[in-house]
Amino acid sequence: MSYTLTEEQLLIQQTAREFAQEYVVPSVAESDATGVFPGEVIQKMAEHDFLGLYLPGEYGGSEAGYLSYILTVEELAKVSGAVAAILVSHASAAAYAVSRWGSDSQKKNWLTPLAKGDVLGGLADLEPGAALGAGADKLVAVREGDTYLLNGKKTYVANGGAAGVYIVFAVTDPGAGAKGLSAFIVDAKTAGLKVNRLIGKMGLRGCQWAELVFDNVKVSAASLLGGEGAGAAMLAEIQATTGVADGAIVVGIAQAAMEDAAKYSKQRIQFGRPISSFPAIQGMLADMAANIHLTRLAVYHAADLVDKGEPFAVESAIIRLFANRIGKSALIDVIQIEGGYGYSEEMVASRFYRDVQGVILKNSSAEFPEKAIVAEVLA
Repeated sequence: MSYTLTEEQLLIQQTAREFAQEYVVPSVAESDATGVFPGEVIQKMAEHDFLGLYLPGEYGGSEAGYLSYILTVEELAKVSGAVAAILVSHASAAAYAVSRWGSDSQKKNWLTPLAKGDVLGGLADLEPGAALGAGADKLVAVREGDTYLLNGKKTYVANGGAAGVYIVFAVTDPGAGAKGLSAFIVDAKTAGLKVNRLIGKMGLRGCQWAELVFDNVKVSAASLLGGEGAGAAMLAEIQATTGVADGAIVVGIAQAAMEDAAKYSKQRIQFGRPISSFPAIQGMLADMAANIHLTRLAVYHAADLVDKGEPFAVESAIIRLFANRIGKSALIDVIQIEGGYGYSEEMVASRFYRDVQGVILKNSSAEFPEKAIVAEVLA
């Protein structure tokens, strides 16, 4: 079961696979146990040009294409969902936003260091206790001459505290609803921007999530990304782009988990024979393999649409919807196949399960995927 890839894409896939084994495997267990950000691994990824893989060469990227980047995400996720999530937050959210809507000066100032890995990017969109722009802690940006003053909070910021720059969504017109949302490029060192706390998580522990506080954070008007009021449409596209990449993370984790369960089923003896010979076990593995294959095809197809500059929002919504289902069901089946061992921390299945749940939770925070799908069906 394969998808037609070019020789260059196959080479990038193989390079990512070898990279994961050499640089990610040695530290993945410790990073998961302690929640320590894997800075050395991310630096190695920068040296291998993974952080700017699909970005334009003019700004330091490799121009290898979004599908090549997706292949890399999948290979990393087979070993560490957290490392893959760090890359997605950086490349599919922050760097994508600057590449897609940034001015020439913004690209020179930020896209080049993002592509080269000199700076890690993060996305700050979610807010504590309420929908974006609706709660007591909503982030509001007030224009004062050639500057904006930002006050409020952001939460569940992936790469929070580790990123050097954030794409920040704030309300610039409180009375305009969605049309009052705007995006800013904010240097993490800006005065008044503080990491209030790091958020402990069940999975994806190496990928830091943080709560950020903006206390009279002053940014120049040149930091505005796109234009005032363009934030809602920009965020929807970023969610679509990251949805494709998150689908690749689910595929990678599920593939690795299935292979682990298949290996275990050949070794576990019950009633005088390996449990891999039992029809119930074979049925679980067959369902996993089929669902992973179909999701992988959907992810690769959507990535190809991104490369071609064609609409991909509906395809991304389908991926989010389906990946959420197959990720959860596949990992539950893996733990059932491995029995008590699968439930224990002695087996890698428990980490796979916790990590895939983190991706599902992240996807659930985006706009309901059913909305885009239904709109397409009823059009």
